[in-house]
Amino acid sequence: MAGVYPVPTTRTSSILAQTRLTAQLQADQLSILRLQSQISTGRRIALPSEDAPASQRAIHLQQLLELKAQALVNLDTSQSYLDATDSAIANVSSTLNQIRSTALGVANTTSSETTRAAAAAEVSRAIEQLVDVANQNFRGRYLFAGSKTTTVPFTYDGTNVIYNGNERELSSYADIDLLLETSIAGSQIFGAFSSSSQTVSDLQPILTRSTKLSDLRSGEGIGDGSIAISDGNSTRIINLSGASTIGDVADLIEANPPAGRTVTARVGPEGLILDIDDAGGGNFTIREVGGGTTAARLGIYEPLGTLTGPVTGEDLDPILTRTTSLADILGVRAQAIVQSSGPNNDIVIESLTRGSASNGVSLQLVDDSALHASPGLVAGAEQVVYSETAVAARAALSFSGFGNNLLLTGSVTGTSLNNVTIEVVSGGAIGDAATATFDANSKTLTIAVDSAGNTSIQSVVDAIALEGTFTASHDSSDGVDGAYNPLSTVSVGDIGVVTGNTSASGGEAGTIFVYVEAGATTANQVVTALEANSDVTARFRVSLDDSDTSSPGAAGKGNVLPGASATTIDGSGSDLDLTSGIIIENGGESFTIDLSGAETIEDLLNVLNGSPAHVRAEVDPTGKGIIVRSRLSGRPISIGENGGTTAAQLGIRTTTEEIYLTELNYGRGVGTFEGTDFTITRPDGVALDIDIDGAVTVGDVIDRINNHALNTGSGRVTAALNRVGNGIELTASQSSSPGTLSITKAFQSEAAWDLGLIPTGEQSITTSTAATVASARLDFAGANSDLLVTAGIAGSSLSGVAIRFVDSAVGDVATATYDAGTRELTIALDASATSATTIRDAINLEGTFSAALDATSDPTNDGSGVIGTTGVVGITSGGTAEVLTGANTYHQEVQGVFNTLIQLRDAINNFDLASIDRSLESLDVDLDRINFGRAEIGARGQALDLLRTRLEDEEVTLKDSLSKEIEVDITQAISELAARQASLEASMQLMATLFQTTLLNYL
Repeated sequence: MAGVYPVPTTRTSSILAQTRLTAQLQADQLSILRLQSQISTGRRIALPSEDAPASQRAIHLQQLLELKAQALVNLDTSQSYLDATDSAIANVSSTLNQIRSTALGVANTTSSETTRAAAAAEVSRAIEQLVDVANQNFRGRYLFAGSKTTTVPFTYDGTNVIYNGNERELSSYADIDLLLETSIAGSQIFGAFSSSSQTVSDLQPILTRSTKLSDLRSGEGIGDGSIAISDGNSTRIINLSGASTIGDVADLIEANPPAGRTVTARVGPEGLILDIDDAGGGNFTIREVGGGTTAARLGIYEPLGTLTGPVTGEDLDPILTRTTSLADILGVRAQAIVQSSGPNNDIVIESLTRGSASNGVSLQLVDDSALHASPGLVAGAEQVVYSETAVAARAALSFSGFGNNLLLTGSVTGTSLNNVTIEVVSGGAIGDAATATFDANSKTLTIAVDSAGNTSIQSVVDAIALEGTFTASHDSSDGVDGAYNPLSTVSVGDIGVVTGNTSASGGEAGTIFVYVEAGATTANQVVTALEANSDVTARFRVSLDDSDTSSPGAAGKGNVLPGASATTIDGSGSDLDLTSGIIIENGGESFTIDLSGAETIEDLLNVLNGSPAHVRAEVDPTGKGIIVRSRLSGRPISIGENGGTTAAQLGIRTTTEEIYLTELNYGRGVGTFEGTDFTITRPDGVALDIDIDGAVTVGDVIDRINNHALNTGSGRVTAALNRVGNGIELTASQSSSPGTLSITKAFQSEAAWDLGLIPTGEQSITTSTAATVASARLDFAGANSDLLVTAGIAGSSLSGVAIRFVDSAVGDVATATYDAGTRELTIALDASATSATTIRDAINLEGTFSAALDATSDPTNDGSGVIGTTGVVGITSGGTAEVLTGANTYHQEVQGVFNTLIQLRDAINNFDLASIDRSLESLDVDLDRINFGRAEIGARGQALDLLRTRLEDEEVTLKDSLSKEIEVDITQAISELAARQASLEASMQLMATLFQTTLLNYL
């Protein structure tokens, strides 16, 4: 900024006047220079500092203009791609119309072989031409590859066409924040993927700590928010906005309990499980904060409270993601948590397998010292007992004196008499008598005895028996007490002192009892004892509860509480069969897919997508399960089992019992005739006439066979889906004449053909796989004693039979009996005298099995050896049923141009008029798809035209606004320039006059 000069007065110095005039001259020159620059450039602003607000507005307008200019460039580029795509689709449509006309010419019985050969050749050429069109590359990218622009979309090997692209579309910015699709995937025009008609199977992923909040509630997620947790006295507001997983939510809740309280938060298989410590009492509530819905969305909204009880959250329904572990789908493993007061002592038992079979197993901690008069076990020597039958509660009473200790046992089994307190009180002067009363409310058994010590122990036993809730007997566990003395009395010193408690000693069927030392046994010691028990480890995994651990070093060191118990719950579903694998038939080839190495859904998808079966596997858009589609045109796809249940469990098996019969045989359905459609003849000669009229699904046909009135008894035939591949198979569980299971079609009915039970054109079929006989080789330690036991009939019905020796006879004798219910062959013998020959004869006499001396490992075996053992000595195996395996007639195929043309070519070559007609119908569908695709391209082109017009109009408006901000008004600038020049001239004249003045002018 120029200096500030004083206002001149009548008395000024020459220097001041000179300086002022020079400054005025410079200001005029600068203004003239600025105005000359504005006039020459047309810009009012040369530097942003000249008009900061206007400059800022101008910069923003210039940026908008640049973006709009780029958008116009994008529109031109996008239009070129759409024009090229439209041109290619027009060629496809023209070619298909020509092929349709050609096919119509041979879709009759009058066409010649030469005409059909020429038509087939024309279809083949059309396939090649259309593959070339579909692989068109324009401006460096393939038009029909989806987003895989550098990948050749379609490959043709002369037989099948394989799509290598995807279903995604490329988008370009047509305006600020406006994306417009500029491509169309080959699958949308040509049809490149098969589509499944089945409903996606829900794989039921369970909730884990790592489950993202965004994946809950069927993918709707849980929004940011807060919840209020209260015990009735203190309330804590918990902000959950920083949580990303459900485990984070649990940690935040545990870290922010109401003042002075402890809240545990566990992530269950379906939802959150919250609990508050019992010691502080109050009422445990969970409410919303403000108008939020976070608690409700988390499934833990509990405004009324649960006192000190737990809050069990709702099912949060997580979706399946690529990172979901395969160990966390298809159900829940049964689990129980045994909780003791205090930290570092809770124990978790979890079933090794999913399913409800492990529900209802209880784990109970029992005070060992309360069950007998002798000193209880010490910590570190805990004992574990698993009981499959219900156990009655027990308690010991230790009296002073000798021969009078008692063991009380509940009169009923189960847990109803657990934690019952037994008291010995004074009954007054009643002599040698006693009374017993039981209070069910307080769970107390009161024994009243003579106050002077005259009551005998036998009177106490009789009184307890008379009352009926318990029975009493002498407890001989303490050797010091000696033998039972019924006349021994209850001393006065025992009154009010001797007590007992049944603890958790009683249990329902399927209870695991852990006997512990009260106040000394730790959770670690209980876990060690459980892990050492084979009955437990065969079914359960035992661990400490991490959420109860205060620090890693303290884990499991807390004492457990006798009487604590828990029962396994929530077991559901089944374990995924990853060992069997699946079979995919595609392109005329069969591929066995090994899934045993997969650990996550992504691993599973990678194995499928990386296989040579030409399939695309992905997570269903709803997040419920997975879908697998073929990308090979020309042949149908079939996904079946490989002897297991993998495909069905994953929901990707193509043939299921829910398939409608009308969907079989490419939609032609199943041809039936009034009355019997086919006859199944069992190996035992029983004929089953099957009428499928009224059947709707494949499952209905299977039920008609299995539930036939004559299909009973040991020769029963079972219908089911094929164990390997797809189709329907019949199994005869046993057969006296292998190879005689057969199916015969009825006259005029084609049902057996259409169901794949009989090859088309054949009238009957016999067993595909003959039955084999079950057997067991019994090898014993002694010489001359090995036996080979063989089932009397072939089939699987006698496979898995246990052979049990029971020591219940005297001498070299034996008797054999077979129990079909328990599937046991029992031989009653004398283990010290019965010879192998005698056992052989007994088995042969019974007749269900035959036995022979086995010389495999003992060539001189004469059967004279004595067996000398009992128990289960062998289990039969190897028996397989007669199986008649049907063919698959449910075909999933790509609904697209190339599949239609390949099928049409083959149908013309085979002169299959029905297939030609079906291909023509498919061709009409393909033409409709192409027309819709072309219409979509046209609609996008129109949208581009509209956007171009709008952008051009916006450009004019923006330029006008920019002009107002930075461009100069020429008229005003010229006027100002003239004024400034006049001012400059005046200033110079004034300077000349002043500088010519001397002292003489004033004399």
